[in-house]
Amino acid sequence: MKKTVLFVSIAFPPKFDSEGLQVAKYFRYLTKQEKFDFTVVTSAIPTLFMPYDASLEKAKEGAKEIVEIKIWENKYSNFLLRKIAQQLVDRPDSKWTFYAQWRKVISKVKTQPAIIYSRSFPASSAMMAMKLKAYYKVPWVMHLSDPWADSPVNVLTGSTKKLNLEMERLCFENADKICLTSYETIDFYTKKYPHLKEKFEYFPNVYDPADIKPIATPKKNDKLRFVYTGGMAGNRSPEPFLKAITKLPKHIQDKLEFVFSGYADRQNAALFDQYKCDCIQYLGHLDTYQEAITLQNSADVLLLIDFPIKEKEKRMYFLSKILDYMIAQKYILATTGAGSTCNSVIEGKLGACFEEENIEGIQQHILFLLAKFETEYDTFFNKNNIDSTFDAQVNANRLLALFEKMT
Repeated sequence: MKKTVLFVSIAFPPKFDSEGLQVAKYFRYLTKQEKFDFTVVTSAIPTLFMPYDASLEKAKEGAKEIVEIKIWENKYSNFLLRKIAQQLVDRPDSKWTFYAQWRKVISKVKTQPAIIYSRSFPASSAMMAMKLKAYYKVPWVMHLSDPWADSPVNVLTGSTKKLNLEMERLCFENADKICLTSYETIDFYTKKYPHLKEKFEYFPNVYDPADIKPIATPKKNDKLRFVYTGGMAGNRSPEPFLKAITKLPKHIQDKLEFVFSGYADRQNAALFDQYKCDCIQYLGHLDTYQEAITLQNSADVLLLIDFPIKEKEKRMYFLSKILDYMIAQKYILATTGAGSTCNSVIEGKLGACFEEENIEGIQQHILFLLAKFETEYDTFFNKNNIDSTFDAQVNANRLLALFEKMT
């Protein structure tokens, strides 16, 4: 008889979300075995800022049971509350009504789980899992995609920081294993919780090996084409690229094409008007994951924008976008800090990285790439350095082995 894994993830597909895409890749291979069934606990659709994507419907196949919990939130009330009382929203995030309904989950789950596996972010998934562990009294494996209370991106202060520190501590102490996406993150949490270091396991973001296609004979674009697909919010900004592009001579710009897509907040969207140039195009938010993949495949060079983080020890974000780009087998040009996780994966293997303020370096590298485009196109731009360390099937099998050991 199969054992049941209670799989807790707000971002479970068919939601179009970076974490949701990672969940989909892991889940596909977790369910291709004979020892475990999967009961999924997720949020009901619609979920704010996680749009429904019909092309991801197949990604939920393999779930024996899906329990959906409606999250009560509104983007306007979230905005206002963060202005006047952030601690009322970020508990640990705006989706806290998800775990507040943990008793509803118990009333709907039909099979006693042998183990609980949670995926965060959002961290409310971890809080739900902690509640369910206390009730079912079974092992819990917590996956944490990004740093939580000490996030250099979602900066918390005052009582909100205190609340999140306590929530993080409780989850770390109650989880039986904690899966982290980079060795830099493991080092950070080992220093923070040295007494818990035996709990930490390395489980990176992954690509789906089924998406790997043989490199076809490249079809050269009329112009050197750069493509960005991803979010642009706060200080994760396209401005370093835009500055470098608009400072190039007009006769060079005429040989280039830059296409940006993805959600941009008001501040970043305005940059495309500020840095107006015939070779720059902003498409806005794409509706589906497949649209993003198609756009990536049209590129000669893929652009990556990491979070600009001053503290070197906190440059531990592993952007899952790198794996999409790796599968596209294209050259990557990235803005990221020295010593960052993104830098360690890309530099010298998949492309080149520059600090955000190094506008001249970015500009000179664009000129270098243009020279390669004109003289070595057939051999230079295809990058088939696909690292099996990030293979979804390999890592799902490792995770299944961990489940077996713990049950």
